[in-house]
Amino acid sequence: MIELYEFPPTRSQRAKWALEELGIDYSSQLVDMMAGQQDAPAYRAIHPLGVVPALKTDSYTIFESVAIVLQLIDEHPEAKLAPAVGAPERALYYQWCVFASAELDPPIMMYFDNTLRPLEHMHPPGTLHDAGLAERGRRDFATRAGILADVLRNRDYLLGSEFSGADILVGHSCFMATHIGLPIGDYPILEAYYGRLQQRPAYQRAYGS
Repeated sequence: MIELYEFPPTRSQRAKWALEELGIDYSSQLVDMMAGQQDAPAYRAIHPLGVVPALKTDSYTIFESVAIVLQLIDEHPEAKLAPAVGAPERALYYQWCVFASAELDPPIMMYFDNTLRPLEHMHPPGTLHDAGLAERGRRDFATRAGILADVLRNRDYLLGSEFSGADILVGHSCFMATHIGLPIGDYPILEAYYGRLQQRPAYQRAYGS
């Protein structure tokens, strides 16, 4: 049985969404980050950084949300959630998958860390919110949201008319931005795209909506 180690709302929901889209049987192992369960030696043996997600199968254990999504999708090519390896369309698939983690997530977390993260959970201890960094996170996210809105102007999904794993990864970034109050609503095309993603039954199972 596949085991997903998760604690919502976090990037663990990316992995959960992929599992649900693929119809894979799995068990959920809640790692209560607020109670410190991530620091237990047994969990540190699974994820050395003590964060989520992690995925354990009969063959391997893996962490990093993007890696989990990509691996699961490649294991199930029949689901057609990614272009074939080596196909020209695969280039944009890789681009947007990496864009989610390399370009969207950092400003989202910069904004969160400097506005909403409880001070007692700041690292290092004693660090205070920085209004300048919060504004930088907001500004950097806005730039990237504008790029996505331009790309999605004449298409339903990032690769065109077909939903893919890239939409899972970028869609989760949209969820996190909305969750912490970053302005997706300033970009009606991006907001409509995220609305389409929210209508997917697998999204609703993964996010409880």
